[in-house]
Amino acid sequence: MAAGIHKFTVQESQNLGLGQGGVAYISTGATYSPPSNTVVVAMTFIEDSEFASGTTVESSQFTTQGTAGPGTGAEAFGGDTFPAGVTIYGRFTAVDLASGAAMLYLGA
Repeated sequence: MAAGIHKFTVQESQNLGLGQGGVAYISTGATYSPPSNTVVVAMTFIEDSEFASGTTVESSQFTTQGTAGPGTGAEAFGGDTFPAGVTIYGRFTAVDLASGAAMLYLGA
């Protein structure tokens, strides 16, 4: 199993998928930091959205603005527009949108 990947019970997995860790809404120019002991585990874009430079992840295992993530050949996202309705997953410790709006789903 890849380093940093955690196994969840069926119930824990379902709770994460349902957003039972909490949700937050952000829009253009907003920077969001989740409460202690939580991270943003998914983002659904309500409007076409673009990340600003303040979006960070829990570790270098994930691609984000300015970092290309694990492995080889991955590209950092930033300057790309994510269309309304798209959901992305990860472990984000801060989210900063340059434009658009998103629902952020929290998990442990």
